[in-house]
Amino acid sequence: MKGGSDRPAQSRAAAGPAGSRDGEPAPVRTHVPGAVRPDEGERVPPGVSAALHTIALANRGENRPLVVRRAERVLAVDEWRADPRCVWPAVLSLLYAGDTASAGAHCARLVRDRLWAGSARHRETLALLRARLGMLSGDADRAARLLRAVLSSGRPETPGLLAAAWLVEALVRTGDLEGAHRVLLEHGLAGPLDAGHPDGADVLAARGALHLAAGRFRHGIDDHLACGRLLAARDVANPAVVAWRSRGALGAVAARRYDLALALGTDELIAARRWGSARGIGTALHAVALSRRDETSPALLEEAVDLLDLAGARGELTQALYDLGTMQAERRDVAGGRSRLAAAGAVARTCRNAFWAHRADSALRMSGPDGAPLTRQEARIAQLARAGYSNRRIAESLSLTVRTVEFHLSGVYRKLSISGRRELLVALGQF
Repeated sequence: MKGGSDRPAQSRAAAGPAGSRDGEPAPVRTHVPGAVRPDEGERVPPGVSAALHTIALANRGENRPLVVRRAERVLAVDEWRADPRCVWPAVLSLLYAGDTASAGAHCARLVRDRLWAGSARHRETLALLRARLGMLSGDADRAARLLRAVLSSGRPETPGLLAAAWLVEALVRTGDLEGAHRVLLEHGLAGPLDAGHPDGADVLAARGALHLAAGRFRHGIDDHLACGRLLAARDVANPAVVAWRSRGALGAVAARRYDLALALGTDELIAARRWGSARGIGTALHAVALSRRDETSPALLEEAVDLLDLAGARGELTQALYDLGTMQAERRDVAGGRSRLAAAGAVARTCRNAFWAHRADSALRMSGPDGAPLTRQEARIAQLARAGYSNRRIAESLSLTVRTVEFHLSGVYRKLSISGRRELLVALGQF
């Protein structure tokens, strides 16, 4: 800290929600991924207390401008900015608030700081923050590289479960489902989890995303609901922390559990509007639009696209553009659908996401004058095949003969220009 000029800022930043004093006990139940919380009654340094009170307010999902001001005050104090225990919650709070520009500027400043460059703990904290920033900006490939580097350090201080969970999420975003599954197995995250682990919610969210991407909808929904229960027990109501409701809603849509999907999406939209982040509102609107399946859905998706574009949430924007394009094409707005699908592919390419670029391009080819749409029966059979059903089980589910299922699948493969079941995931999408 430099001289006395920082002391007023320090005193204001350390003040908690009700005018708390420097050195007061930090909120023990506060959810801070990747961090060890203080014991009850423990006196913690003023900067750490200020940062923890800031993220506690963010977790509740109320008064976003106040959260941003408090986070900036923590990061303005030289002494506190040198402590990863202060920087970590403060920058996460900025990311929850959707202020990725400010969070990125602080990370860039720390990259040039000799202290942060010279300490392994500082470097890994910064790498995790930069990885999360990359994910939120749509660059999942860059995030995966940073997270692999953190995990390869092998240091006991490394928050391995959090880094592994975020890596799984990044790999799912890029379509590397096999790689994501290997990470789960390598870190023992494929089975039951310790309910008390501070990073259990992030693990469940990442594992749920992998299940949904692989067509295991029931497991994916269950993991996201379990994630929500863990977060609720830690007083986390803000969907910006983990958007478990909207992700679960998209899985429920894929599983045709539309009532559950709409309930989850609507709850998240209420919480997102209370918080006021463009990313959160856009993400929730996307889920609600797909859950409703009525005449209001295209307009809701249009609004979601505008908000996600405003937030710079390129990963979520790609998916919303894709769903809007396919929805418009299904409703006979071929020109509008093709425009949105082309935009989805363009955004994916700016993120270097080959999986989503290929997916959007495939849908664009199918939507053209020469593209033959799937019949209702073909679409139902293709969805079940993508979910892992055998031909016999599909036949039993739909009261068809196995030969009829085989005939329709051949038509699906021909229309989608693919060679078999393994390519259905890309051709039909993740959800």
